[in-house]
Amino acid sequence: MSLTESRETRSPMTPGSTRFPHDALFYAGAEQFVRRTARYVREALDEGEAILVAVIEPRAKLLREELGLDADDVEFLDIERVGRNPARIIPAWQDWVERNTVRRGSRSHSWTRGFRGISEPVWAGRSAAEIRECRKHEQLLGMAFDAGPAWSLLCAYDIEALPIDVVAAAHREHLAEPGLAAADILVDPLPDLGPPLRELRFGLDDLPRLRAAIRDDAAELGLVERRVTDFVLVADELAANSVRHGGGRGVLRLWRQGSHAICEVHDRGVITDPMVGRRRPDFAHSLGGAGLWTANRLCDLLLIRSAETHGTSVRAHLALAAGQ
Repeated sequence: MSLTESRETRSPMTPGSTRFPHDALFYAGAEQFVRRTARYVREALDEGEAILVAVIEPRAKLLREELGLDADDVEFLDIERVGRNPARIIPAWQDWVERNTVRRGSRSHSWTRGFRGISEPVWAGRSAAEIRECRKHEQLLGMAFDAGPAWSLLCAYDIEALPIDVVAAAHREHLAEPGLAAADILVDPLPDLGPPLRELRFGLDDLPRLRAAIRDDAAELGLVERRVTDFVLVADELAANSVRHGGGRGVLRLWRQGSHAICEVHDRGVITDPMVGRRRPDFAHSLGGAGLWTANRLCDLLLIRSAETHGTSVRAHLALAAGQ
């Protein structure tokens, strides 16, 4: 099969199925993207299926023009805005699936005959760190949706714009059995950033001092105005998470790298759930689970690594200016 051809795209399964068809479309340039995605969208509309297209805005504009009046029946999401942090992509799809599902007793039924989506998690200009997290996102999709209502997702990759190794990795991952790599999601090491601007060991009583130290370093980190508040909140959430779940203590490190301020919190705890931070906390039944969720909502990139031998490190990247 040529990489310029999509894998077989299947319609959603019948209601009640737990299968999550998750296929890839490898396309060469805008014309191929529009032709193939328009066909996929119209198939969905002909079947009475709800459809969400989450792609970069230049692609969305071309697709809307091709669809004409049919575009009014399609929901679009700017993936570059919503999915800048790859860990926010699954929650966006979860929200959409929930909106398109009604619950009757213990069974779930789609309000239409089905629903499907198109996603573009990797686009030209993504950093190497973002692309690595996009691969983790792809590996977690089955875990996130296999047990829910039946729907299908088509992931689009532009083979003209993306590096060949990125395309090859996406090809392998879409051929792999769902969930095979999920156990290894958290174990690969973080990139070495060199000596930190600040390193601070903390416990519960040190959290006020930690927040003050970050504010003191804001100028050197390149942070101004609301970005200072966001960065302090992220660091505080991560540190409090370490106190609560990582043995009561941790180490905070700060860097400035290019157009991002970075904070990392390390502790001796171990995270075993690769979906951590991607599920909305259930405040009705639990008071926990909000720290990493909150950090993911604020960060442009959140890297979580954990292993029995090394403990847990969570590294948050925040753009110095919102929208960078």
